[in-house]
Amino acid sequence: MAGGPRLSPMIQREMADRAANTSARRVAEEYEAARLRLSDQTFNMLSYPDPLVPRKQSTTYPPGVTPEIEKKWLQVIEQSKK
Repeated sequence: MAGGPRLSPMIQREMADRAANTSARRVAEEYEAARLRLSDQTFNMLSYPDPLVPRKQSTTYPPGVTPEIEKKWLQVIEQSKK
């Protein structure tokens, strides 16, 4: 027969599996390398507060503003909404 020797289907399947595993491994390695280049290597999630926990109300006011002035402003805003 022309075309040379033929490989058995089992050998063909093993060769295809090896090629697929090599390809999958290469894709996984490329993905991991890209992920490492894009991510911040110095990021530490523990350095930031939990975003789901309610934060305490800020008690600092700009210079010259007191809680009484803020209450007055809030009353004026409420009256203007009516």
